[in-house]
Amino acid sequence: MKPAIKKSFDFFPRDSRYHNLSDKCPFVGDFGRHQAGTATQFDMHYGVEFGIVLRGAMDIVFAGSKIHLSAGNVWFCGMWEPHAWSAISCYEKVNLIIWPPALACLRFNDAAQFDWLAPFTLPPAQRPQTAGANKSAMLEIGAKIKKCLQDKTIEDAQKWLWLRLYVMESILLTVGRLPESKARVEAPSGSSLEGLNQVLKVFFDKRGLMTAREAAGISAMNRNAFSLMFSRLMGLPFSDFALRYRLDSAASCLRQTGESIKSISLYCGFFDTSHFDRLFEKHYGCTPHEYRLKNS
Repeated sequence: MKPAIKKSFDFFPRDSRYHNLSDKCPFVGDFGRHQAGTATQFDMHYGVEFGIVLRGAMDIVFAGSKIHLSAGNVWFCGMWEPHAWSAISCYEKVNLIIWPPALACLRFNDAAQFDWLAPFTLPPAQRPQTAGANKSAMLEIGAKIKKCLQDKTIEDAQKWLWLRLYVMESILLTVGRLPESKARVEAPSGSSLEGLNQVLKVFFDKRGLMTAREAAGISAMNRNAFSLMFSRLMGLPFSDFALRYRLDSAASCLRQTGESIKSISLYCGFFDTSHFDRLFEKHYGCTPHEYRLKNS
């Protein structure tokens, strides 16, 4: 069954800052107010996303799933997960695009197995939500995030720390409590993070045309060790990460250029056009041709 939302998305170029996420800039924040009746808009980015509705009501839509949100409710989006939103009434929100290792690298001895990325990687219908009794507390966190984003006097390092703490507090409010730890999980080392940063830099420079073996070589690790490290820090296998990025690039080319679908397929590393068509339809719920007709 094709995703129910495929006919409602209104595609537009995403914020270029999303691709600049790193350990030096682990958060990109946004806040704003939207009027009732605002057209459904689409977004997709490699950073995970966390948001809080401060006032009013909105819908957030994933493939085959629509979730109604009101003041105090939150949303979680995974890496390169297509999602859309629309205003039910005039609403105000604050949201953060987050460099995944900023959460994946968090480890505490008394809760070593707790996965801070889990709310972003669960199926949309299973993602945690604010309980009624916690909505006022969540609204307070949202106001703090907004104030932190607005304050130009806070140094970046301090701002990143505060934002990380606010996101952690929000996750705990939605999941209820930390699970009991059964085994110690080794925290990622500084060298792992440095290697990941270097891989991502080269990866984006090469437009995502990189194999796991090449990525492992850049990070000076063997392929198995790199694959394990990447999945732990980013929340998905490197092959899925690269595929989603290349499909995202193809979608951007379809929207913004007049190049043939075959040329775009080759440019994005898909040498079999029919295979590209199948992957694209699986990811976006429509063929490249249908996508271009709707979004050019």
